[in-house]
Amino acid sequence: MKYGLKSDYDFSELNVITPDMVMRDICDELNEITKGFVIGNVCEYEGQIESYDMMSTMRSLSESLAAATRTDIQNQLGAIGEANFKYELYLSASKVENYKYRILFVGYSVDGYPVEVVVEQGIADELNKAEGLGYIYTIESKEEFEDLLVKIFNSKIIQKVIQNLITVSNRKLRMKIDEVKG
Repeated sequence: MKYGLKSDYDFSELNVITPDMVMRDICDELNEITKGFVIGNVCEYEGQIESYDMMSTMRSLSESLAAATRTDIQNQLGAIGEANFKYELYLSASKVENYKYRILFVGYSVDGYPVEVVVEQGIADELNKAEGLGYIYTIESKEEFEDLLVKIFNSKIIQKVIQNLITVSNRKLRMKIDEVKG
């Protein structure tokens, strides 16, 4: 027996461009622009992406023993658990070992958007044109996310990091060439 459930779901991935895919596309463009000297990296991230307070075990235990809690049954309905996807975006250089410049973290759920973007403080200050106005952005769409990433990569701070990595990489490459010749 059939009950008439909707059956025309879209199983293609073509309609879904997740935030990590957008970051990888922009990193590919950076790698091309810098002739492979500067590498944009997007990696899954396991840690916290926001600042947080750690409570001591004893304090946590004493608070949990003293407090009565009410359970709202609505918390047991709907999405259970979180399918959080977290990534870090950082720059490295092909000729510079053990160096990375972490630009941001992103976190999002199965919907893809909104995406939470946690930007390095100095870059956020430059984007906000003031210090201390916040470094966490909630971005509602792919287009807004692309716009934010372009602003970040075109910021003075990131331009300086990129240029410095190119300069150091060129210097190391020259040294290797001189070693081979000499």
